Amino acid sequence: MKAWRIYGIRDMRLDDVQMPEIKPGWVLVKVRMVQLSITEVAHFQGSSVGAQADVEKLLEQKAPLQMFGHEFCGNVIEVGEGVSHIKVRDRVIFWRRASCHKCALCLAGYEWLCHKGPLLGLDIPGCLAEYTLLPAESLMSIPNTITDSEATAMQPLVGAVADFYATGVEMGDTVVVLGQGVMGLNFTQLSRVRGTGKIIAVDVRDDILAISRRLGADITINARKSDPVEAVIEATEGVGADVVFECAGGSHQQGLSGTKTLIQAIKMVRDQGKITQIAMLETNAMLEISPINLRGIQYRGFGSSTRKLAQYAIDLVASKRVQLAPLITHVLEGLDKVPEAFEITGNKAKYGAINPAQVVVAR
Repeated sequence: MKAWRIYGIRDMRLDDVQMPEIKPGWVLVKVRMVQLSITEVAHFQGSSVGAQADVEKLLEQKAPLQMFGHEFCGNVIEVGEGVSHIKVRDRVIFWRRASCHKCALCLAGYEWLCHKGPLLGLDIPGCLAEYTLLPAESLMSIPNTITDSEATAMQPLVGAVADFYATGVEMGDTVVVLGQGVMGLNFTQLSRVRGTGKIIAVDVRDDILAISRRLGADITINARKSDPVEAVIEATEGVGADVVFECAGGSHQQGLSGTKTLIQAIKMVRDQGKITQIAMLETNAMLEISPINLRGIQYRGFGSSTRKLAQYAIDLVASKRVQLAPLITHVLEGLDKVPEAFEITGNKAKYGAINPAQVVVAR
């Protein structure tokens, strides 16, 4: 089969590789469509974000590798022994990393909290390929009412639902979403679905903010035209937001804001309010921590998804309560277009993209 393999930073090649063989608890999937996450693009370009050290260590020890490509949809063509919830011909997505079944959390019955199991695109060969072998426990079936493009864009929404749930947003809360990319627009829509009060969306592009208003934002702020902290404080009558989702920070190389938007989040959230860090900051990011401590701000990272939450995310899209189609701007035909997808996804503003560029592998 054909698969993209990573030989080093900024070095990828379309190779002929051996088809994976089925094993108990796993399923063989024919990839229909795949997209890259902005974090995967950053890893490929050598930016110091997330698990960059792990990526570079793996490449140093084992290159070439089938890395990246955990946001996909495909059809199951073979099922391993012991798999019952997935069947041949099911159309599936990846919803979370497999559990290791060995750590203290797993042995205590908290498998969904495990972060030591294999991760698709890093420990398990990714989906920038015609076929992939995946642990069945990491897959969810998708109904026919969801298109391939929507299914491919589903995994970030599954993560957003878990983060939203873990944050503990309450009905009537004033929510600010900093950044209106894929994750930001997901949180804007989830805030509306879950009955929050005032929803304030912040970005630097008027065209994106127009979509934000269409998808549920009550107030939109262009941070290039006005101070977002002052605007939020004014909109909340001096109190500040109950909850801020920070979805704009990260590597300047990808056109992101570094720690600037996190600093803004701290200034615009109320005392004892909540900030959830969604954007992947660079590993050497620096931040003054005393305002968080002195004002009792609750600052947290990602939540952990469960099958129930993943199914809820699927139901939201199937019922059109959350819309993914307006976010999808670039669809490329053929596995050979993966390098172009890297280029578009890593330079979204240049290409007018919102969602990562999607690649059709097979119809």
